[in-house]
Amino acid sequence: MPRTPVAIARRVAIGLLLVMATSAVAVPEDDDDALVAIDALLERGDAAAALRRVETLLESGSLERRNLWRARQRLGAALVAVGRPDEAVAPLEAAIREVPDDPTLHLTLGRALRDLGQRGRAVAEFQDALALGGVEPLWRLEYAALLRELGAAAEAAREIARARQDCDGCTAALEAAADLHLARGDHAAAVGPLRELFGRGARPELRARLLAALWNVGDAAGVASVVDTMATETLTGDELMIVAQADRALGAAGRACDWAHEPPVGLPDGWRPPARFWALTAEICLGAGQATAALTAIDRALALDDSVAIHHHNRAAVLLELGREREARAALAVARRLDPNLGDRP
Repeated sequence: MPRTPVAIARRVAIGLLLVMATSAVAVPEDDDDALVAIDALLERGDAAAALRRVETLLESGSLERRNLWRARQRLGAALVAVGRPDEAVAPLEAAIREVPDDPTLHLTLGRALRDLGQRGRAVAEFQDALALGGVEPLWRLEYAALLRELGAAAEAAREIARARQDCDGCTAALEAAADLHLARGDHAAAVGPLRELFGRGARPELRARLLAALWNVGDAAGVASVVDTMATETLTGDELMIVAQADRALGAAGRACDWAHEPPVGLPDGWRPPARFWALTAEICLGAGQATAALTAIDRALALDDSVAIHHHNRAAVLLELGREREARAALAVARRLDPNLGDRP
């Protein structure tokens, strides 16, 4: 399932909770050491320690006046990181009054306002950050995620496209593009970025989303191209359902007849295939003339759920292929009892 815009924004923000302020004014050595130490804590994700350090620095009175806004920016970043965005707003606004043209201040305030649910104000701050020279592509992706939350999908798409260009197709931008396309139901557009991510050895959940997108656009051959070089026991149950449907469409029986072995071959440990999977497997094997494998598969389907008329109907077809006419007639009678609309022959 596609992730939510909020999840995208929060994941993209990891590692970016602090951005070094850009000023040509030299920082005194003592201030510089303290701020660098705070930066390091934020960068490695120890926001609580960073917060304690910056609060101590501000309370010490040792900061030169011209560096106060820098400390406030870090204070705001740390407060956002520890989940206290309401406390971040005042120091960030004070810093912006002093240095209104620093993009990192507007970015950090935008994050605080976003986390407080003040999305309209957050959008304005993100826009200011970008207009003031914030060229980091991941900033733009955060802004795009916020636009998605507000339902501005077209504007979000433009920002993602710019970020993708600026970062030369970085992973975060490709993921954002795929997420947006899938959220809009445009599976065909999602295939491109998902394929590229898969080619880079991306996370298994992205493989699942690629397979689903390919199947949703009817590209059974594309599904096969993704999994043909993989051991099917490494796939998830949902992925195997897609693969089975694609193999049926392609008339490719190799995998299905392995699954129909006793015991099954090529299925993940611990997965309990549903009746629908075994029914698909039976159809594939029967279509390839592998009636014995088909019977094994359809019997597994019926063992799980014997209330589906078409499964009995298909079992009759398999039995006829095996020359077991009396059993086939019995299976067909069960099928017609469950669904009188089924024909007299399988």
